[in-house]
Amino acid sequence: MATRNRKTWKPNKAGVFERQIGWKLSRTGKRVQHKFRFACTLKDALRREQKIVELWEGIEATTFGGEPQWCETTTDIAKQIATGKVPIQVRKDGDEDEVTYVKRVHELRKRFPTIAILPKMEYSHAFGLRMLEWIDDRTETARQAREEQSEQNAQSLWNHIEGGGEKGGPALHHTIDDYITWLKQEYQDGDQHVTPWGRTKIKQVETLKSRHDDISLASMDHETVGGMFRFWRQRPTRKGSTERIAKKSAEHYVAALKDFFRWLHVNPRYKWRKPEGFDDIRTRVRALESEQRRQVDRRDVFTLDELVLLNTYATPLERFLLLLGVNCGFGRAETATLLVGEVHLRQPHKERFQGALGFDFSSDDSFIKRHRRKTGVYGEHLLFPQTVEAVEWVLKRRRRLPKFGQNARLLLTDKAEPYDKLTKGGNPDQRVPNMLSRLIQRVRADGKEIRSLSFGKLRKTAGNLVRQFAGGEVAGVFLCHGQPVNSDNLLDVYTSRPFGKVFQATRQVEEYLQPMFEAAGPTPFASGRGRKANGAK
Repeated sequence: MATRNRKTWKPNKAGVFERQIGWKLSRTGKRVQHKFRFACTLKDALRREQKIVELWEGIEATTFGGEPQWCETTTDIAKQIATGKVPIQVRKDGDEDEVTYVKRVHELRKRFPTIAILPKMEYSHAFGLRMLEWIDDRTETARQAREEQSEQNAQSLWNHIEGGGEKGGPALHHTIDDYITWLKQEYQDGDQHVTPWGRTKIKQVETLKSRHDDISLASMDHETVGGMFRFWRQRPTRKGSTERIAKKSAEHYVAALKDFFRWLHVNPRYKWRKPEGFDDIRTRVRALESEQRRQVDRRDVFTLDELVLLNTYATPLERFLLLLGVNCGFGRAETATLLVGEVHLRQPHKERFQGALGFDFSSDDSFIKRHRRKTGVYGEHLLFPQTVEAVEWVLKRRRRLPKFGQNARLLLTDKAEPYDKLTKGGNPDQRVPNMLSRLIQRVRADGKEIRSLSFGKLRKTAGNLVRQFAGGEVAGVFLCHGQPVNSDNLLDVYTSRPFGKVFQATRQVEEYLQPMFEAAGPTPFASGRGRKANGAK
């Protein structure tokens, strides 16, 4: 889209925000960008700017055989948006009769469905009765359809001609079923199976369907949509329980609802469009007072003493999972999908990148470099020496199994199956989380005190440790939060994300975790089971 990008937006000396959007012809016939001015708050300016951008995108999408540009009508619409006028009223040309005028308004409404466009109030009578007369005179098919069909179908046809929603037309549940079909196609892997993340999204949408009434799309206005978001913001109780759903779960359902409305808004099969003010609907999920107190009083992360116990009693495979979690912040999905080619043992960065990273490398440095499957965000992890031993142990084990190569899964079961394979019931595989649960049970059976935290808390523990030593920004990079970056252009990667700081924090975490590494004994990957195998007392 032809606009000028900006990283910050400050008002000019007069307190007015300015933005160049789209193209127009100057008085000399030269094609130049159009400047719009927003004399309002930053929040309103951003909202109005987005509406004008949507208008320009509609001009681009419907311009054929030439360069898109603002015309007199679209410029007037955009200027009304810039002043905050809602709805937009189209000006009538002096020599334009009423029917031609309302036909033009009707075409503009179809061309720019996200903009609330109406005729001048004094022509509302023409927009109704005169338009109906024109349809009766000019559209034989429409008249015959009204005569042959029921009153409800005739009303539906009129709504279709007017460009509005169909009363009694498509309903929410049918539309959600369509969306689920689209998700199954959108989230397919190379074998045309739905990916784990796709299955998760489908389950979320199925829950939305089960918790919202099957209302018509025509009735889904700003108030109704806001109520749907409010239902999840206020965290409803679980089905069959008096306990409210978790805050994180509610946030996932709010995000799923947003994604559904975005899909519905641009789907040509449906005439529903996001209501005016959709982006201002509140979506923040509240935390209960008890949860806020718990967040202050206690962190759901493993302590150093607990990590020492886990590494003492772990088998080699359990130790591999433990180290990936604490070293790289890997959860179940990251561990199960790690590829052989994403591991770079004793392969330091090239000298021309070391300066950009600002980190002192050694020839023995090893890394995991990969895109996070869920978000596509690129990340790099400097490996602890004991993690390198763990990877070497798994690589040796993996070479004995079929289809070994750069694009092969690093971790497979003894039957050469991936650890994220679905169960017969179609549920996610729980073998990786269950390994940690069994390890904790063994520690407790030996009389040691340790909390029963989930496998995902290893990732939270890793992020918490990095944050302690390097702050929240570095922890976010370590956990692969944020927008994706292009890993093919390494210089762009290193200049846009402070991986050098991440590596430095990893070194500090490594030093802090020395008691954990020592607890594994001199041969942490010898055969045997945990405590007895490594000679711990």
